[in-house]
Amino acid sequence: MTSEKTAGPPMADPDGVQKIRERIIRLAREIEEFSQQNVSEEIFFREFLQRVVSAVGARAGAVWMLNDKHQIHLMCDQGLQEIGFQDNPSALGQNQRLLTEALQNGQARTYSPDEPADGDLPTNDLVIVAALQQQKKSVGVVEIFQRAETPKPARAGYLQFVEQMCGYACRFLDRLGSEQDSDKRTNFAGEIESYLLQLHRSLNVQEVIGTAANDGRLLLECDRLSVAVQHGVKVVVKAISGQDAVNQRSNLVRLMTNMCKKVMAMREPFIYSGKIERLAPQIEKPLADYIQESGSRMVMVVPLLEPEPAMKEDDEVQERKRKAKPRRVIGGLIVEQVSESQPRPGLEQRVEVLADHVATALHNAQVHQGLFLQPLLALLGRIFGWFRGRNLWKAAAAAVVIAGAGVALAIVPYDYRVEGEGQLMPVVQKNVFCKIDGEVIEILVESGQEVTAGQELLHLKNDELNQQWELAVSDLAEKKQLFATVQAQLDEAETRAAIDEIRQLTGKMYEAQIQITSAQKQIEILEERREYLTVRSPIDGVVATFQIEQKLGGRPVRRGEVLLEIMDDTSDWRLELEIPDNRIGHILSGQEKLATANLPVEFVLATDPETRYDGKLIRLAGRTETAQEEGNVVEAFVEIDSQELPEQRIGAEVTAKISCGDRALGYVLFGDVIEFCQKFFWL
Repeated sequence: MTSEKTAGPPMADPDGVQKIRERIIRLAREIEEFSQQNVSEEIFFREFLQRVVSAVGARAGAVWMLNDKHQIHLMCDQGLQEIGFQDNPSALGQNQRLLTEALQNGQARTYSPDEPADGDLPTNDLVIVAALQQQKKSVGVVEIFQRAETPKPARAGYLQFVEQMCGYACRFLDRLGSEQDSDKRTNFAGEIESYLLQLHRSLNVQEVIGTAANDGRLLLECDRLSVAVQHGVKVVVKAISGQDAVNQRSNLVRLMTNMCKKVMAMREPFIYSGKIERLAPQIEKPLADYIQESGSRMVMVVPLLEPEPAMKEDDEVQERKRKAKPRRVIGGLIVEQVSESQPRPGLEQRVEVLADHVATALHNAQVHQGLFLQPLLALLGRIFGWFRGRNLWKAAAAAVVIAGAGVALAIVPYDYRVEGEGQLMPVVQKNVFCKIDGEVIEILVESGQEVTAGQELLHLKNDELNQQWELAVSDLAEKKQLFATVQAQLDEAETRAAIDEIRQLTGKMYEAQIQITSAQKQIEILEERREYLTVRSPIDGVVATFQIEQKLGGRPVRRGEVLLEIMDDTSDWRLELEIPDNRIGHILSGQEKLATANLPVEFVLATDPETRYDGKLIRLAGRTETAQEEGNVVEAFVEIDSQELPEQRIGAEVTAKISCGDRALGYVLFGDVIEFCQKFFWL
């Protein structure tokens, strides 16, 4: 006993994919051929449903039709009993909702049990519904029950296939109508009028070809309509029906472009209806490649020729020009049918009518967009058009207001002020420098602590210096011991009255005395340097350095390095500002204009921006420095009345404005723009 398993072909097996594709195409062709036979609706839809369910590998399917009383009934089904449709009491009501939506919308869609927005479904399957239309009226619904575990990317393909097969069924139903041909001619006349209105309403090339492709496909009732545009010898497919954008690097578009280029070079319409025999060699290979890629059974390529001038000349002159220079090819229409190999009745005549109008609309749009400075001219046209009627008086009033504002900006004087940022600092401040290399071993003060002049701040350690001092002390002791020994020998020689020995020992004693004096001076120098290991405050004040322990604790320091900042907060206070280097010229000009170096200053504290205080500029630094954020800056010092300040906090941030005399109001407001232009557009 054997069991049969149903599974999709592995994507890595090209042969399996090709076999499935060929089977689907074969079933689609069978449905197409069967739709052209004279059989009853029951027989057609039974065979139709069997092939559709087999092609997509669905679990079940059904065809529902409207009767004379506009009530929907089941015409035929396949596998409904096996999937438990009839065992569910609420299935019929839930299914009625899906059928009603399909009849009302006239569109195909899928309903998935894993999508909450789709509501309750009659079964736990993926449901595909597509409306059946007769003379553009919904008369039935094809319903396919596919497996719920179907991957989401594959659902769109199933939906597209079912919708395409329903198209054959709709054509079968249309053939049953006795007034089909007359109704089509009437509908085409009304539809083409609307189509032409949409086609000629725009002079934008992309909008024209987009309308030609998408609306033209509905008018021609083909499966796909594409528009190619020719620029010189280059052909580009610009629009494909149903697509928002055209990927020029895709295989389909590249092969379509190559085929269209060869056909357009012939300047004659071309139709492929299933046979490639007896075709020109230059067309046969590109056409075969494209048919293999697209799967189309009918392809029609119609070149779009440049329209003739509206004002015709004499017949003789016109004929001479026509022979001398034929009309230029500006594009082409590519009409495709996937299901039928023969053009549908009247398709060639409709394409011929559409091609002339599309060529005219495309040529007009190309001429319009090809005008020199067309966007600028269109903008100017809209601008000047706005000035008609009452808008002219409005524009005149606005011009007067703008002119008045311009005059005011040019002649009204206003105080020009240079802005700078800085800090509030005491006037008396000292940096505590390291006088000797060493290592910080003890910190005796804290940030913000009050100190007096000479008070110990830090203790340093220098092992090398201590070693030198100990060696110097030991050397001094040796020299003193040597001196004492020579002194004793001299006393003994004097007792013995040894003149030569006395003379010799006296010299040694003087030499020892000199060495003792030198050693004592060396010790004094080393002791003085050891005093530097104790860092003392140079003035009375407050320790202004922040986070002393983190910066100096256990850290080696070198001679000349700033260790601490001591500031006398009881003395006068001042502002230390950083002025951008490109603003110093205004300050110097203001000092010259006002005949004083002490320009007035207005400033605010960052902690109290609502209160303004006054001061005066007392000094500018003689050199430019580089700041981390502002770039090149010049330091400025401002004298203030510290008694006016609510609080005096070292390093408080301030924003100050230095008055530099009157300038034109326009320069005060837009000076940065003027200076930018002067700097970058100076000739």
